[in-house]
Amino acid sequence: MNNLEGNPGVKRFETTLDVNSLIKAFQNFNQAATSLASSYQKLEQRVEQLTAELEEKDHQLYSRLRELDRASRYITTLLDTISSGVIAIDLDGRITMFNRMAGELLGRAPENAVDRNYDEVMGKDYLQSGALYTLHYGPELRAVEKVLPATGIRVESSTTWVVDSMGNRVGLIEMFDDVTSLRRLEERVEHHQTLAALGEMAAAVAHELRNPLAGIGGFAALLREDLPAQSDQIELVERIIEGVHSLDRLAGNLLFLTRETKVARASFDPRELVREVVLLLRSEVKQKKLPVRIDMVMPEESIMMAADKELLRMMLTNLGRNALQAMERKGVVTFRVIWRLLANRVDLIVEDEGKGIPPENLDKLFNPFFTTRSEGTGLGLAMVKKAVDLHKGQLRVESEVDIGSRFTATLPIRHVLPPAQPLLEEQPPDSSAYQS
Repeated sequence: MNNLEGNPGVKRFETTLDVNSLIKAFQNFNQAATSLASSYQKLEQRVEQLTAELEEKDHQLYSRLRELDRASRYITTLLDTISSGVIAIDLDGRITMFNRMAGELLGRAPENAVDRNYDEVMGKDYLQSGALYTLHYGPELRAVEKVLPATGIRVESSTTWVVDSMGNRVGLIEMFDDVTSLRRLEERVEHHQTLAALGEMAAAVAHELRNPLAGIGGFAALLREDLPAQSDQIELVERIIEGVHSLDRLAGNLLFLTRETKVARASFDPRELVREVVLLLRSEVKQKKLPVRIDMVMPEESIMMAADKELLRMMLTNLGRNALQAMERKGVVTFRVIWRLLANRVDLIVEDEGKGIPPENLDKLFNPFFTTRSEGTGLGLAMVKKAVDLHKGQLRVESEVDIGSRFTATLPIRHVLPPAQPLLEEQPPDSSAYQS
């Protein structure tokens, strides 16, 4: 052993062996480094590729989010512009969407409704109608009519399930439309149909009534002529004749309301017509000794208007007499004329300081036979309304109980003719029209 250690050949052999191992290890290291560098390069390329793909996906996701945001804004804007109230709820009954019209109909701002429970906003009537009824019991509702609790508006409500792509139910939508005006219009149409039927019957009765009235009036006039001048029976005959005239006027008024009337337009100054009507009413006031004054407020300028003078005379006379009948104490009835030249209009106004009209009677004021007086027929204001309508005008009434009333008839100054119809192309004469 010691001999081997002291032998130089052995040392050289060991040195050579160490160098070869080192060289081999270095070569392995170089190969590993080269492989590692190659792997690192591939990893870098992969990272770059993944980074590029990630950026592309991120760009696509951002684009999708922008599209989704635009679509969401578009849907929100669309829902806010439609005339129907729209409410969406989730399966827990919590409101997730509440459009502008729903807010108007319910008197609640949308931001104060979203994320609240449905019954907090709509009321606890879901057992009869509404989204919670469908949520609890399943069937969708169609055109169920109900009254909104917050505002008292009558609406028609419908519900629809919202499902996802797999067909699973994820929520509900309720839509409701305001039908208050529609119901009022239906009531008005039904009322007008009833009035039309009554009008036809009244016209027939009035027409048949006039012939015997004429006979009664004629015989009563003959009877008065035959009675002695000092006879006590003359007063009774006069009452008969007066009653005949009253019935004849009533029959004429009914025929005026029910029959088609043509407007006989002529040019005149409405101020002169007002003066004539006021002169007549002042004589009636003086004769009945009423504590009422009748005034006129009119512009200085004279402007001629094209209208049916007799129809407007009847209109102003009826309005004036109504004003006098409304005066239960001393007061003033005022006739006004106001020119609205730029609008081609004139306002004929009759004001009184009478007892006024209760608000519940304003809508019925111009209906035939409606009256609050025991001795009235209820035809005067209906005739006024027809006279204004025949002139394509507007009639407005403003009244306050215990203060007085104002009736304003706005009429065109100049009659505007409808546009001329286009001339048809000339057609060759039909020879068959001349054949015998």
